[in-house]
Amino acid sequence: MQSLVFAPSHITGFFEIIDHSNPLIRGSRGAGVVLDQGVLTTVDACEGNGEIIIKINGKTNDLNFPLEGSITYKTLDLLKKHFSEEIGWDQLKIIVNHRINVPIESGFGASAGFALGTSIGLSKLLKLPLTFNQAAAVAHNAEVDLKTGMGDVMGSVIGGFPVRIEPGAPGYGKADKLLDGRERGSKDDGEGLFVISKSLGTIETASVLTDPDMTHKVNSVARDMLQKLLLNPQVTNFMDLSLEFAQKTGLIDPEVMEIVNVLKDETLGASMAMLGKTAFAISDTPDNSVEGSIVARVDHCGCRIV
Repeated sequence: MQSLVFAPSHITGFFEIIDHSNPLIRGSRGAGVVLDQGVLTTVDACEGNGEIIIKINGKTNDLNFPLEGSITYKTLDLLKKHFSEEIGWDQLKIIVNHRINVPIESGFGASAGFALGTSIGLSKLLKLPLTFNQAAAVAHNAEVDLKTGMGDVMGSVIGGFPVRIEPGAPGYGKADKLLDGRERGSKDDGEGLFVISKSLGTIETASVLTDPDMTHKVNSVARDMLQKLLLNPQVTNFMDLSLEFAQKTGLIDPEVMEIVNVLKDETLGASMAMLGKTAFAISDTPDNSVEGSIVARVDHCGCRIV
């Protein structure tokens, strides 16, 4: 038995952290963009003795941490607890293989992709009594429990330019999306928009989400940004607000800012991916002068079974 799920990458431009005792309601408000590159997850299940094998790009232990600490294992564990009586987990061998073509821990929502691929893939494969959103909610639960993300699951599910109006998992939070339209008079060749990015390294998301001082600063800066975006729901405004957020919170460093300044002159706007040492921009064309950049299209379909 096998299932295949594609979870597109989600880059957050700005966010406000919302805490809650219920992990399905805990999360963030904010806005981002979804790429047509991300995580393709294959889930296999056969008769066994409860063994779980997790691979990334065909390799086990690719992230150099214990199996139990991974987002994939956490997602599996939540499913096992929810359906401890319905499924004979000890009689199965489960293999989860993630194939990813974006950098990890760099602001592309990779952990959300791992969790979504695992939860939706395994739910379909084992015919668990879950809807799509309910399976996605398990992925969100895993993310917020491990503090690897607060809104990327919702973003990846929605697609396009997601606007997270109220925090929480799919089915619990409230989200909309920007129309992929340009400002009046801008170039529109009918091919859609591109996301150009350049990663310079990693930022551990948990290190920011567990810092009270940074949480306070992030929330004080982001508090009015969502309303400003909804009053002027344009891609260019989203990018302007994202850059303002990156600068006022102090999360952006000089190296990333240098690339952002280059991309700003060539695109519809540029900023830093939250949370990663990555510059990103939205553009009418794939052309740019940043060496080694990643060029993707905006993905409007969202996470899906393939």
